[in-house]
Amino acid sequence: MDERRTLAAIRRRTRRRLGFSLAVLVLYFGYVLNYLPSGAFLGRRIGESQVTGSLLMFAGLIVFFILLELVFLALNRESRDPEGEG
Repeated sequence: MDERRTLAAIRRRTRRRLGFSLAVLVLYFGYVLNYLPSGAFLGRRIGESQVTGSLLMFAGLIVFFILLELVFLALNRESRDPEGEG
């Protein structure tokens, strides 16, 4: 029975890691749009400012990646085994 709990915990952590990895890959794909002709609209200035859509997207991605990492760490901290095995 203990082995089943261990395997279930490993599966749960693996699914969580794959989910977060997929989210990061999707966000990086969004950033790649800057370099494609279809992402030319991101090179335009926003209103009267010097800020472009690409710069705003890049800053937003940095903040989102930091928040995503904090969520990942918080979820992993909650799911630790009391014996220190994971």
